[in-house]
Amino acid sequence: MKPSIIFAKLDILGNHLPVDSSLLPNSPSPRDLGGLPSEVLLSVPFGSQSPYAIWDERDEESCEEASIAMVHYFWQKKKLTRAAMRQELDKLIAFQVKYYGDYKDSDSAGIARIAREYYGYQKAEARYDITVEDLKKELAAGNPVIIPAAGRLLSNPNFTGAGPLYHVLVLIGYNSKGFIANDPGTRRGEKYFYSYNVLYNAIHDFPGSKEKILEGRKAMVVIY
Repeated sequence: MKPSIIFAKLDILGNHLPVDSSLLPNSPSPRDLGGLPSEVLLSVPFGSQSPYAIWDERDEESCEEASIAMVHYFWQKKKLTRAAMRQELDKLIAFQVKYYGDYKDSDSAGIARIAREYYGYQKAEARYDITVEDLKKELAAGNPVIIPAAGRLLSNPNFTGAGPLYHVLVLIGYNSKGFIANDPGTRRGEKYFYSYNVLYNAIHDFPGSKEKILEGRKAMVVIY
């Protein structure tokens, strides 16, 4: 069962509606009225891709695994401690090395494949040529969204230097100004805010080479 989401009531023009508490059990949701909630925030547990701040090569290359683990723990309704994240990362890396030969730089299709083949999700898929509206619809439906990105376009001041050429993070919500993310690339990445323009412009799937990241398509991964 998906976790409940609290959101504002809207009419089909996006205007706020007064709520009669006596009618709440039978009141239509914004989705029923043809709109989306004005705000969404999913309770996705946060974990850094470098749980103990070592930032060796293994940690530097683990944003995909950390993002998958956060979504998995969300659906399992489990607390994601540093020790648990370290264990999940190690297991995910070992699995990929054993069955795929490597674990670095997974594209959206590869991320979905890992979720299916390691964690057993039947519905884990990459979707392409997405819009901001597509992202918001998934979040409003209660689904965290994994995003591949040109990391330096995110302009996150908590990244080391200019940031990674290729990066992966989890969108957990949105409000009127932008998206809310769990960004595993920094210990300050929990519920990190990115404006709509910054986040959407940064979305680029891995095209086979970090140096060509700006050639990557707009993509997202949904696991449920």
